[in-house]
Amino acid sequence: MRLPRALGLALALCLLSACEKVDVEAEKENPDVEQLRPTSLGEGVQSSPYTVSQIIEGKATTGSTVWVIGYAVGSTYRTMSNALFTAETSYTSNILLANNSSCTATESCIAVELSTTAIQQALSLAYNPNHHRHCIMVCGQASRYFSQPGIRNIKDGYWLPNFDPSALNSSPTEWDEHEEQY
Repeated sequence: MRLPRALGLALALCLLSACEKVDVEAEKENPDVEQLRPTSLGEGVQSSPYTVSQIIEGKATTGSTVWVIGYAVGSTYRTMSNALFTAETSYTSNILLANNSSCTATESCIAVELSTTAIQQALSLAYNPNHHRHCIMVCGQASRYFSQPGIRNIKDGYWLPNFDPSALNSSPTEWDEHEEQY
């Protein structure tokens, strides 16, 4: 059986040109993570997000939109006293973030509200149990949540697998080329 000439030419062109297999699921889950990684900590912006400790300490003004980085260590139901630090039994409506991936103390965590189905599917541990205790960045509104500082009204967020925020500077410094000469 012969292919029609046009189809044969198209197939040959594709084979000879830049056709490559792309894992669509991997692309959706992890869009060019290298460009999304922060370069410092402490300003509440995407390139320099707040840490969980800074949110707990009240560095973010209530109602302001901020970026926060931390480890997804668990979730809770209606109150922080019901916190679960496992992925298997997690709730979809929130995640608990901590500065340390092995944290199991609620006083060292902030709750992040996941209010829509799309955000829950992308960021909750119930839908993403393989991301339990992995680094995540979220953008939302600094607010009281479960009677303590937290994040609500999530606008954006993404997973940062194999990323360690403790390797970043806590406060960005400007380079002063006149200060030291090499």
